[in-house]
Amino acid sequence: MKITEAYGKLTIDGFEFYGQMEENKFCPTCKANLGYYDDYDAYFCPSCNQWTETTCKDPDCKYCPNRPEQPLPSK
Repeated sequence: MKITEAYGKLTIDGFEFYGQMEENKFCPTCKANLGYYDDYDAYFCPSCNQWTETTCKDPDCKYCPNRPEQPLPSK
């Protein structure tokens, strides 16, 4: 997995989005560093391709209703 970060954007295996890698937050499953996805205001594990937090129940939330099942496109 190739991860680069520049100018407020993360690129993971060619998929680019606004976010950053977190140095002090780790996946509870595999212990990899977590990423933060700005568009969904949520942390995720790039290795497991899973969100680390559930969506909220707020009907007016601008982040959760559009959040995909997985943070990164399937290969």
